[in-house]
Amino acid sequence: MTVSDYQHLSKATIARLPQYYRTFKQLQLLRTERVNSQELGKLTQIPAATIRHDFSLFGELGKSGYGYAVNDMVNFFGRLLGVEQEDKLILVGVGPLGQALLENGFRRNPNLQIVAAFDVDPKVIGRSINRVKVRAFQPMPTLPEGVHSAIIAVPSAATEAVVKQLEAMGVDTILSFAPQMVNVKPTTTIRYVDLTSEVQTLLFTARWRHH
Repeated sequence: MTVSDYQHLSKATIARLPQYYRTFKQLQLLRTERVNSQELGKLTQIPAATIRHDFSLFGELGKSGYGYAVNDMVNFFGRLLGVEQEDKLILVGVGPLGQALLENGFRRNPNLQIVAAFDVDPKVIGRSINRVKVRAFQPMPTLPEGVHSAIIAVPSAATEAVVKQLEAMGVDTILSFAPQMVNVKPTTTIRYVDLTSEVQTLLFTARWRHH
């Protein structure tokens, strides 16, 4: 399979893939051999019909009356997500959120590594956090070899300028924690994580569930 084989996947389906992998991995640790969509739905809080639809997009992953073999699903989603592949990223913005990302890393996938961090604040430039030294983002720095992905944890007002500078540096995959949407090159993939909206959605769901 190649990336082009999965171009038909919706953003919603793609967003659920790590959750599927994480849940199957947990079941594997519990020595569970198989699980059906109803049981998986209870574990993930995703409707069973949605799970079956998502899985059908990849062909025959399970068997009627049997469900899904946990070990097989761990291997499938692991390959799909490239969890065994080492991916290096840079971080721009070493405020409280950026520092937390550096300090905690990606514990669920140690192959994801932040290898360089940048900021414009003299108070943090030069500091080392979890063995990563914070460098000045201006003038334009060079990227570590083989790195084309970045995480942005900067104020919304600075997002556009940072994105443009990253693109000029050769970055083509960006995760931004600022909700400010910006225009990017057709060859650039960018995703926005709005923590405020996520919390509001969570609380909204909780309030209605308790009514």
